[in-house]
Amino acid sequence: MAESIAISIAAKIAEYTVKPIGRWLCYSCHYNSNIENLKKQKEKLQDARESVQHSVLAASRNGEKIYSDVSKWLTNVDRITELATEKLRESEEEAGTRSSNAACLNLKQRHQLSREAKKMVGDIAELFAELHNNGNFEKVSHPTLPSEAMVMTTTDMDYMAMDSRMTAVKGIMEALGNTDIDKIGVWGMPGVGKSTLMKEIARQAREEKLFDEVVMAVVTDNPDVRRIQGKIACTLGLNFDQEFEEGRANQLKQRLSKDKKILVILDDIWKELDLQEIGIPSEGCKVVMTSRDRDVLICKMGARKEIELKILQEAEACNLIEKMAGDSFKDQPEVRAIATEIAKKCTGLPIALVTVSKALKNKRLSEWKDTLRRLKSPAPEHITEMLKTIYTPIEVSYDSLESQELKSLFLLCAQLPYFLDYRDLLKYSYGYGLCHGINTLEDARDTLDTLLRKLKDSCLLLESSEEFYMHDLVRDVAIIIASKNHNMFVMRDDGGQKAWPDVDALNRCEALSIHGEEIHEHPNKMECPKLRFFHVNCKDSRNLKISDIFFQGMDKLEVLSLRRMRLSSLFPLTNLQTLCLDGCGLGDIHWIGELKTLVILSLAYSAISNLPREIESLTRLRLLDLTRCYKLRVIAPNVLSSLVNLEELYMQGIKVQWEVEGPGNEGKNASLAELKKLSQLTTLEIDIPNANNLPANLFHEKLKRYKICIGDEIYNLVFTREAAFSRVLKLNLNMSFQLDFGIKMLLKGTEYLSLDEANRTKSRTKSVLYEVDREDFQQLKHLHIQNNGNIKHSPELGTSDVAFPTLEAFVLKNMFNLEEICQGKLPLSSFKNLKVLKVENCDKLRFIFSSSIARGLSLLEELNITRCNNIGAIFVKEEEDGIEDQGDMMLFGRLQTLLLNDLPKLVGFLSTKDSFMADCRETNSEGNHDLQLPLLHHDQVSFPSLQTLRMKGLPKIKHVWSCGQEPKTVFTGLEQLKILEISNCGVEEIVAVERGGGEVVAIRTLVFPRVSTLTFRNLPRLKWFCKGVHVSKWPMLKEMEIEGCEKVKIFASEVVSFQQTVKDQRQYEMSNIKQPLFLVDELSFPSLKMLHIREMDKLEIIWQDQVTATSFPNIQELTIFGCDKLLHVFQSNLHTTTTTLMQSLTRLDISFCSSLETIFGNMEGQNGKEPQVLIAPSSGMEESVAREDGIARHIEFPVLTQLLLYELPKLKWIFEGVHTNWESWPSLKELCLRKCGEQVNKMIWASKFASSSSSEENQLLTCIQQPMFVVEEGTFPNLEDLSLFFSGTICPSRFSDFPDPSFLLTRLPNLLKLNVYDSVCEEIFPYELVDREIRLRRLTLCRLCMVTHLWKEDNTKPCPLFHNLEYLDVSRCSKLKNIVPSSVSLHNLTGLKISDCHGLINLLTSSTAKTLVQLKRMTVIDCKRITEIVAMEDVGEANVAITFNKLRCLELRRLPNLTHFCSGPYSFGFPSLDEVIVRCCPEMKTFSHGVLSTPKLKGVSDDYMSFFSKPNLYWEDDLNTTTRCLWEKSNQYDTGLLFRERVENSEEDEDHP
Repeated sequence: MAESIAISIAAKIAEYTVKPIGRWLCYSCHYNSNIENLKKQKEKLQDARESVQHSVLAASRNGEKIYSDVSKWLTNVDRITELATEKLRESEEEAGTRSSNAACLNLKQRHQLSREAKKMVGDIAELFAELHNNGNFEKVSHPTLPSEAMVMTTTDMDYMAMDSRMTAVKGIMEALGNTDIDKIGVWGMPGVGKSTLMKEIARQAREEKLFDEVVMAVVTDNPDVRRIQGKIACTLGLNFDQEFEEGRANQLKQRLSKDKKILVILDDIWKELDLQEIGIPSEGCKVVMTSRDRDVLICKMGARKEIELKILQEAEACNLIEKMAGDSFKDQPEVRAIATEIAKKCTGLPIALVTVSKALKNKRLSEWKDTLRRLKSPAPEHITEMLKTIYTPIEVSYDSLESQELKSLFLLCAQLPYFLDYRDLLKYSYGYGLCHGINTLEDARDTLDTLLRKLKDSCLLLESSEEFYMHDLVRDVAIIIASKNHNMFVMRDDGGQKAWPDVDALNRCEALSIHGEEIHEHPNKMECPKLRFFHVNCKDSRNLKISDIFFQGMDKLEVLSLRRMRLSSLFPLTNLQTLCLDGCGLGDIHWIGELKTLVILSLAYSAISNLPREIESLTRLRLLDLTRCYKLRVIAPNVLSSLVNLEELYMQGIKVQWEVEGPGNEGKNASLAELKKLSQLTTLEIDIPNANNLPANLFHEKLKRYKICIGDEIYNLVFTREAAFSRVLKLNLNMSFQLDFGIKMLLKGTEYLSLDEANRTKSRTKSVLYEVDREDFQQLKHLHIQNNGNIKHSPELGTSDVAFPTLEAFVLKNMFNLEEICQGKLPLSSFKNLKVLKVENCDKLRFIFSSSIARGLSLLEELNITRCNNIGAIFVKEEEDGIEDQGDMMLFGRLQTLLLNDLPKLVGFLSTKDSFMADCRETNSEGNHDLQLPLLHHDQVSFPSLQTLRMKGLPKIKHVWSCGQEPKTVFTGLEQLKILEISNCGVEEIVAVERGGGEVVAIRTLVFPRVSTLTFRNLPRLKWFCKGVHVSKWPMLKEMEIEGCEKVKIFASEVVSFQQTVKDQRQYEMSNIKQPLFLVDELSFPSLKMLHIREMDKLEIIWQDQVTATSFPNIQELTIFGCDKLLHVFQSNLHTTTTTLMQSLTRLDISFCSSLETIFGNMEGQNGKEPQVLIAPSSGMEESVAREDGIARHIEFPVLTQLLLYELPKLKWIFEGVHTNWESWPSLKELCLRKCGEQVNKMIWASKFASSSSSEENQLLTCIQQPMFVVEEGTFPNLEDLSLFFSGTICPSRFSDFPDPSFLLTRLPNLLKLNVYDSVCEEIFPYELVDREIRLRRLTLCRLCMVTHLWKEDNTKPCPLFHNLEYLDVSRCSKLKNIVPSSVSLHNLTGLKISDCHGLINLLTSSTAKTLVQLKRMTVIDCKRITEIVAMEDVGEANVAITFNKLRCLELRRLPNLTHFCSGPYSFGFPSLDEVIVRCCPEMKTFSHGVLSTPKLKGVSDDYMSFFSKPNLYWEDDLNTTTRCLWEKSNQYDTGLLFRERVENSEEDEDHP
């Protein structure tokens, strides 16, 4: 037994030892043969590869596609060949080593090489087998299908993924994925980029594998069916065997109807196209169509989904130009400004942008400028090839318009201002005869509506709100066409033609329009025998004088429009149809009665005082517009009633005192009753301030459009523009007004109703709403009710009829007793079209709607509930028969804006009545389950389209949202939210985690994918964003503001470390753990640019760890304000992470943090001794290095432009333990240091700061106050603005106490602005500056109580400090004796302000005054010893003339000893002076003794002109006489003595700081 066991053991030993050894020795013994075999097989493989590769290259040159298995075989061959080459090289090296040392035999290396060689031979054999199995790859390729070629080449160089395009792409791709949509229409103006976009759609559809095949064909304005069929067939690889189109269509239909999913793109459709005729089946494939005509796609091609492709935004246009012509930008920085102007002129039209950019690529600046000029003023005779490329698509669209009427309207629009008002278009088009064969304005409106719609659908006209406009380039093309082919000319000063047309052009001119700032000199008389349309719209045309005979040569004139001109008379024009004198200064217009042919008369906004009786002779008049004739008081009786053909009457904004209807009441004014006689009237706009003047049943049923205001006009903030409605009724009613039949009739058709019953409320008169039948609101779209204290609920709506079936906007404001908006149960479809709901200041209202009505608000877009003190819930759940409403989640699918402001008793968005008591004063304990729910509970309400959420003043709301307990729950439902603002609420956490289930330390993910602005303000109970372990992600957040969240101690921490902390502390209470406001990972805030943290009293840490700081990689602006417990902005453990922040930071603003000691905490090495220094190299690489020699490297803020440090009394360092020098601030432009503690005041700057090489000396240095900045040559190379606020007692005795006496200005070569406050220095600028070039532009010195001079009087050297100075402000420098000595020139100074400088006797010497050639404003205030402004230098000086050429304003205030501007006999000239302010100068008896010239001055005032007050203005002959009169007047009241006493007493202490 023992023997067998031993044999068994021996066998096993042999198995595990002898066999492996044998194999090992085998590889070594066969080393040479294995290596040689590998070499031979490698050579054979290379020969085979060369043969296959030759075939592949030939196929590629023919544009064929290589089979994937061939490409894969070649790749494997290359890999094996490379490895074999490497092993053979190692074998040769091994042999070489062995030959040099015969005793050296590396068995291990030989074994390894032999083994790998044998394996490679096997791999090569497998490749040969694959080659033979595939017939030696005799066929390596196949012809490329056109569809594949198209997709591979559709990445168009002109396409850029911009926001405007991404929106369109997203809409198209969503429609492609919708099985209910088979036809998609994309439309837009010519050149907007439809074809380019279709190529991108084809590429994405193929890449995302939405379709098996994608085909694209261009249709054009002259569709060729055979060509389209051939294009599609070629793309699909289909060969037709049929000759005729019908047979080819059947073949194509069969191919497209196969099981494969196929996308067909038909680009550039101009008219209806029969898809069946081409062979495109009605089912089985998707069709995307593009056209410049929306009507073609929708009405004729049956598109189920339409998407408008709009022009680019301005920023996108500039980016596109830079992309296409980038080299020009690099070489010539000046090009950028020109490119921006070109982008504006191209107005976002891609074809123009791309064409111009390509033409200007690598071109010089002069060519860019020339192109801009040509774009601004395109001359028909000088159209370049580049402009032809831009203009041709637009011109072709014009040529394709179906009628001459359309073309004429298009050209007429180009004659008019940029924005086209519909009413103006009606006036001009009717008078111009565009509506042939039409007699009534009502029919003309129908025709105009049709024509405008067709122009819009053709993308030749655009619409914004209620105005139409043309794209700039479309307008340019229209002007060119009009001038070349139709003798229609336009004069503009914005780059177009400015000069008047020549005589020949005027003789053939049919239309002439003048626009812009100015009109060049015009002839007294114009001979324009063919002129039919004349329009003048210039800003300064009120000053244009037109002679009486100016219009004599315009016999065929049909339309005359003059705006803002002065006109005394008008020569009789016998053919005139339309006369518009809008905004004109008109005197007596009795001559207007001679224009018998007038059909349209517009005097809107003109300064007429009465409407003369002669107008009654204009019996053909169909439209009279008196809108906003603010001076109109009189309309002669029976004038209006005589205009029997009048169809449209506009009288809004006039203040005519209408006579009251009745016998014996006839007076000088018309009565409103005259309107009853206008039987053709269809349009009426009128204000009737006094409802007592309203005749009974004034309004009749023929009125189709009206805007009527009865009572004082209601000025209110509405959500929908009133102009969007054609039937508007505003009622601001008194106590006695009763609705008559006429008004009730109007109510039935009213679209916009505004009701203000403040006067009726005071008298407790019942609301007129109780007089209204329930049918009267069937067409109402906007309802605004305000100032009513009697209505408790909307009356009589509890009926079977649907309430407000068409209402889109509902506003309730100041309804003090309103308890319910709707009483009783309403049909579920009530308010079904409501889009905007605003309720404000309705104190007794407890909820808005019941849940049944709320469920029907599927179209609601904006909900705004403000200052309703008793609202407990927005919507209340209904209970029927004791059973609570158990409906599904309430979906508000289109709600974009939700505003909840100042609702002190709100407990929930959707709640039961039991959750708050009837009076809503105290919550009911039985309803506590509702009170604990978040405001927007995820199981109750959903807002998938919400973009803006603002919550303010909701003290009872503890949570906003909730999320489930699943560990990986992603917070969804707010995919579109962009703005989130929560302020002054009782919120304890933003997201509440539901109780029960789930691991307490599992990480949840809360994602807000589109939020760009986040604000938490004054939330005293807020502790954290969400309790427990979670991570929040904000990929699009750009701006965050956290303010007044008193319980937050940590701003952000890394989630994993927090999770570990929670696990370690699970046996303890969670309350022992400090949870931050945000838990983050590396990707939480990738896009955040602005972070503002303010008034966080308990905040101790901002970024707690390295990962946390890394999650904010792109912060550009960081503001920290009022965080009293904060010791460091960046913790000492952040190390390398801080460099990421420094790389992007452009503005750092830290203020009023009373405990802050450092911006960046102590950077110690891991050994705790060597300094850990952060480096942020400009290349963007992060580095954290401790130098071996102990010498600290420098820190760099590569893009920081603003550093502001205010009121930081304990601040010692920017970087603790590390100094900064000139390398640290390469981009800094503004630096402000204000009261940053005594230590810092003592040593803000230093010229040198030596670092010790020993760690012991380093530790010693940390105990010594370091300088905040090390100043060396070239420090702050780009600093332009420096502000220094000292504590007032501790400060350098003068700036020269710095290491280099002239360091401040000489070491800041680009400093333009210097502000110094609260310093005790005696001298500001040393003599050493005389040899330096100083660029300083603005200098402000304030509260420098010891300074006696800016530049010493006895210094005869020139002072460079003031050479470039443009503004000087010196205040509260009580010991200052003079501003500058007489040797100083101030030739660039434009502003001079001196105040509270009581050591000054005079301001300037005469020599310095002569240099003030650029001075525009001089202000001297509160200088109690000053006696004159300009002092004489030599008593014998004579014939001295001083001229202040550009001085416009001189202000002298509270100067008790000022006697003269100058006491010497000098001559003073003030050619530009138009404002002089003198106040409290009791000793000033005369201005000056010499010759005085002030040609523009009209008076002396005692204060500024402001919006709220008008100062007193005095003038007597001249300035000296006026000054004398003012002095005499002031002495009458003994104001001089009183003033001196006040000044001396109030400022006595200012000499002793």
